[in-house]
Amino acid sequence: MVFKPRATRRRLTLLFASLVLLLSTTYHLLPHDSHVRLSVNFNASRFWNALRASATDRDAWLRQRPAPYPLSLRDDVGYLIKTGYGTRHRLPALIEAFGRTGDILGDEHQNFIVVGDWTPTNRTADGQPSMYNIVDMLMETKLDPSLQGHPRLSKYRSLQEAIDSGDEGEANKLGQEFGWELDALKFIMGMELAYKLMPQKKWYTILDDDTFLIGPSLHLLLSHLDPARPQYIGNAVGDYKSRFAHGGSGIVLSQEAMRRLFNNPGIVAQSHVDSLDETWGDRLVGTTLIKLGIYLDERYGHYFNGEPPAMARVQGDRFCSPIVSLHGLRRPGAMVAVGQALSNRQQPVLWADLWQLFAAPSLDDAGREPERQMRDHVGPTGDDTTTWESIASAEACRSKCRDSKSCLAWTFDTETRACHTSPWMVIGDSSGAETEESGLDWQKVESLVQHCGRASMYE
Repeated sequence: MVFKPRATRRRLTLLFASLVLLLSTTYHLLPHDSHVRLSVNFNASRFWNALRASATDRDAWLRQRPAPYPLSLRDDVGYLIKTGYGTRHRLPALIEAFGRTGDILGDEHQNFIVVGDWTPTNRTADGQPSMYNIVDMLMETKLDPSLQGHPRLSKYRSLQEAIDSGDEGEANKLGQEFGWELDALKFIMGMELAYKLMPQKKWYTILDDDTFLIGPSLHLLLSHLDPARPQYIGNAVGDYKSRFAHGGSGIVLSQEAMRRLFNNPGIVAQSHVDSLDETWGDRLVGTTLIKLGIYLDERYGHYFNGEPPAMARVQGDRFCSPIVSLHGLRRPGAMVAVGQALSNRQQPVLWADLWQLFAAPSLDDAGREPERQMRDHVGPTGDDTTTWESIASAEACRSKCRDSKSCLAWTFDTETRACHTSPWMVIGDSSGAETEESGLDWQKVESLVQHCGRASMYE
């Protein structure tokens, strides 16, 4: 028998093409929320994002001029702000902070709405926004009478009864105790109300009452994205079975994503029911959209942040990237301080800018100090941090960081002799760091700073 390599190659090529076609067809026939499909999406996304981060300038598309999708943050974006009885004191500071930085929220009911989990017994004070009791609205208009005895709704009623009776102490206690459970009821119902009241917006954002959106950075991002596509973006969290945008970091949805969702009343109705048992409302948003084939686009996750300025992890792979959100602004004065720091800001804020805006001394001064007393520039350990035990000194810890290709910051505990290093740096503060010495690998950080200066930024 004569061996025919050309014919063999032809057969192998045909076999390979048939296999690819079979796998592709099988993939597309699977339900949108199939674990197989979700696993493929998750791993493919991680692979391509890692490749983009290491081999390309993944932010180059944001420097396209003019921006392909011009918009007004006030007129073209609808803002859904979630608050709760236990956190209602945060709302005035949030409104004030946004007012200091261009007032992108605009007019109530036209450009933004506030939703919560209680009905006030008196009218809202002048100058403060009113609030929709979205939990009551959900109970009255969306849930079957057979569900009215659900434990989560019983908890809501006990809160409202305490408010109605004037027992503020009990109401505060209940609000703090199970406010997180009631929060899960606000997402889908709040989105539905926002879409009903503001149907012509190009974009919709969901934010907590301790989350601040940086206007110029948000404008840069959205003006380069097409709202006519079903876009769902934010800070990616969760495993492959339920990959979703972290609510505290801010969630952004396009007009088309909202249209598709609320043109499917059966899926929406089931999500209202699911909210009674869902722990995290932001996860419910993700799992609901997945049913429509709308998956979280993780290419944009590094623009969103789930920490306050002092604890935001500034990593090398996003050093020169814009940062859209700050979260966890719960301490008295923290939200207003952010508004003050950004009050004159016209250009996008980069991750690298956080130190200049919110820290003292400057990044240059801090970086050139070999070590800083009572500071922790690593932050909470875990994830990608590295820990060495029984280290002799802060200098030895600094050497560990210097010898690592990825380390940007180190912290040495003088009591436990533990050395922690991380591929990021945080501003940190002196709270809880009485026994710690910390510093940056200035050679690596300075190189990143120079790269931001050389690159054509987003002006």
